[in-house]
Parts: sequence; structure tokens; C-alpha cells
Amino acid sequence: MATQEISREGVIKHIISAFIDGVGFLNDEEKHSVNEQTDIIKDFNVDGDDASFIIMELEKHFKIDACQEEWGKVSRIYEIADLIIKHLDENP
Repeated sequence: MATQEISREGVIKHIISAFIDGVGFLNDEEKHSVNEQTDIIKDFNVDGDDASFIIMELEKHFKIDACQEEWGKVSRIYEIADLIIKHLDENP
């Protein structure tokens, strides 16, 4: 999936959707508060299993393979989007 096919906004929207679906415990108010500044670990106390599930879904959807070290450095949605876009640019 080349970046020309998908916008940064589209990547962020998919990350937000994957996050909300992946954790499954957010109420409606919390769901509406999720945005690109959201820290998926700290803001909602997401555990490692949920984070791993979300990462696997994102890697599968975007057909990327970022290493665990890279994933360990990102927790805000915009940072995750930047990581995904970086890998999309590397593998057009």
C-alpha cells in the first residue's frame, strides 16, 4: 500500500478505529475524545496484550513490519501514524 494511496489523515483515522475496537472498554465519551494526541498507553491504561493486538492489526492492515524497538518508542496516535507512514514510504 503506497502512501500515495492513503493520506496521513486516513492513517490516523484507521489507527483510532483500530484502537477503539481493539481495547473494547471505552465508553462513548471516551471514544469521542480519542484523537491524534491520544497516548494509547497512558491515557487509557492499555495493557501489553491489548497494545500487541492493536499493533498486529495495524501491521496486517498496512502490510508493514516494524520491529518491536520501533513500536516501543511510540504511544501517541500521531507517532504511530508517522511510524506507519515511514514504513509505507520504505516499501512502496
